Amino acid sequence: MRHMWSSWVLASSSLIVACGGVSTDPFEDVVHETETETDGDGDGDGDGDGDGDGDGDGDGDGDGDGDGDGDGDGDGDGDGDGDGDGDPWLDACPTVADPTVQAVVDIDELDEASGLAASRTAALLWAHNDSGDSARVFALDLAGERLATVELTGASATDWEDMTIGPGPTPGDWLYIGDIGDNAEARPDITIYRLPEPQDLGDPELPIMVDDWEAIVLRYPDAAHDAETLLVDPISGDLLIVTKGQQTGLFRLAAPFEPSDDAQVLEQLDDPTFPSAYATAGDISPLGDFIVVRGYLSAFLWVRGPDQSVGEAMLGQACAIPLAIEPQGETLGIDPDGMGYFTLSESTNQPLWRFEFER
Repeated sequence: MRHMWSSWVLASSSLIVACGGVSTDPFEDVVHETETETDGDGDGDGDGDGDGDGDGDGDGDGDGDGDGDGDGDGDGDGDGDGDGDGDPWLDACPTVADPTVQAVVDIDELDEASGLAASRTAALLWAHNDSGDSARVFALDLAGERLATVELTGASATDWEDMTIGPGPTPGDWLYIGDIGDNAEARPDITIYRLPEPQDLGDPELPIMVDDWEAIVLRYPDAAHDAETLLVDPISGDLLIVTKGQQTGLFRLAAPFEPSDDAQVLEQLDDPTFPSAYATAGDISPLGDFIVVRGYLSAFLWVRGPDQSVGEAMLGQACAIPLAIEPQGETLGIDPDGMGYFTLSESTNQPLWRFEFER
């Protein structure tokens, strides 16, 4: 399962070289299966080769090493620690291959990319600008071409700094956009916008007007902070903000949470072991097994144990992972199979960098 998206990326890269582009239909190559905690042919709770419930050689109700109907390390029809059709839960620092240029993004309106997220159901990326733009996000295909512009009618964009994808109040993936930048550290409140991930993108030349977004107004418990990193935990649904500064902070809004005109106070967690001075972007893998936060010149990955919260995992030793040299790197999005990540710098005519794990 984790290799489906990687195969698509490699195929699209070949098409870019051979044909100068790929199909602009974002749902022509849909990732039909994702790594959710369901019983399947993978790393989870089912009939598989794991240390779980199966007819194996060990400690359960069968002939195996577990508690069920399998022969391996999990509770599913596979060889891992999760619950679905995929590779095992990441349990060690990955080896990352040399970066490749997935595409060159030359969209005049996207000239200060500050947020990036990879869709988990379609072969596309979402991106938005830094402060100074209107409240809008762009859908891009993997050839760097614009598929759609989605405008959040009535929303404000004081200083949008990051975006991510995660669970929401209804089934399906939701986009989360963080209006969390505060260079002067003077804003009394910050706002997270969320909306169901748009499915029908239509004509790329016609903006999609969306008014069913929600605004979650937040306040830090201590003082105002500048921040450029927004995370949503796919397991718990918690929302987390990593602050930017000499001392990196971590704040959480525990799920479930609802939109409100009154500011909800964030919970301050223990400071993560982030070896860089300034956190400029981050993401959590779709499976929830690792967290990545980057700075301008370096990025770090925390492996998360199956029973750990995000905050607990980020207290552990971080793995250094590579970045390309970029004019101003403030984006990072993990691909939906958890086998790599993308980055895109501010400015126009910039490479969309692809980094792939070799594990």
